[in-house]
Amino acid sequence: MAVSRVPPGLLVLVAVGGFWMLSHGMTAGPGAITGYGEERVHHVGSLQGGRLVSVSVALGQQVQAGDVIATLDSRALELERARLQAALERARTQLRAEQDLQSSALQRGQLQAVRAHAAEERSRAELRELDQQVRRMEGLASDHLIRADQLEEARRRQRTVAADLMARPTGTARELELMGLRPRPQDDQSERLEQRLAPYRAAVQVEEAALHVVENSLAELTLRAPVSGTVGAILQQPGDVLAASAPVATIITMRPGHIVAFVPERQLRALAVGHPVRLHRIGSWAGALRGHVTELAPMVEEVPPRGWPSPSLPVWARRVVIRLDEPGQLLPGEVFRVNTR
Repeated sequence: MAVSRVPPGLLVLVAVGGFWMLSHGMTAGPGAITGYGEERVHHVGSLQGGRLVSVSVALGQQVQAGDVIATLDSRALELERARLQAALERARTQLRAEQDLQSSALQRGQLQAVRAHAAEERSRAELRELDQQVRRMEGLASDHLIRADQLEEARRRQRTVAADLMARPTGTARELELMGLRPRPQDDQSERLEQRLAPYRAAVQVEEAALHVVENSLAELTLRAPVSGTVGAILQQPGDVLAASAPVATIITMRPGHIVAFVPERQLRALAVGHPVRLHRIGSWAGALRGHVTELAPMVEEVPPRGWPSPSLPVWARRVVIRLDEPGQLLPGEVFRVNTR
């Protein structure tokens, strides 16, 4: 076999070298780190479940914030909206009818109060006139210029009017207004009308709120791009039944000129915010790019699978964000070799 012809010492050396490479994050030197063009994944999904009707974008398509990504079946909510619109119109009709009814009732009560007050004022004026008339007639009767029955008739009328005034309710102006014996101020009338209409206005507000909830739910069935970017994946197809919050597509964005690297702790001591670095594109002989560290994560996290030396060997490191000194065109996820020396 071919393996038997390999010197044993060489096999041991290769094994030791492989172990060293794996234990040092697959880097050939203390300053070599792999970085990626920063990419941010935005999931587009509905807050409610339903059947997917259409997908309006294609993989790799550029979209702007607010563009339609997909739509879900809205027939049930449209029927509910129609029902609530009818209920709202009925509540508004009831409010208008009750407003006319209560306005008429208040106006009639105001008119009756005006009449009652006017009748009382007439009686008081009549009593003053009778008092004067009785005094004149008493003088004439003493001179025997009028008959005694004429004086007695005037006194009888005087007593009748006085008794009628005495029988009328008394109190403060406000108390008489409450009893309907005095006209109310216009502001008071308006307040009374609003109090009587308050339950009907509340019923209208309840229906309006319910309709707004349904309209908001209908709007959520049209999935729109939350940001401007590139369609990175289409995860569902028309006809699929989705659970609430299930993503339909993803949109990829990135910060221009930013690269994310994952640095093992043994190499982190030499890094700090502001530290300069050099970057080389993998598979390219172009000159090095220069940048510096702008962000440094406070904790260790698991490196994305693409950064593992083997699918079965996960790696943990600290996330570092590097900004290029001269921003250039980067692809989301583009691979760089980062040198900190």
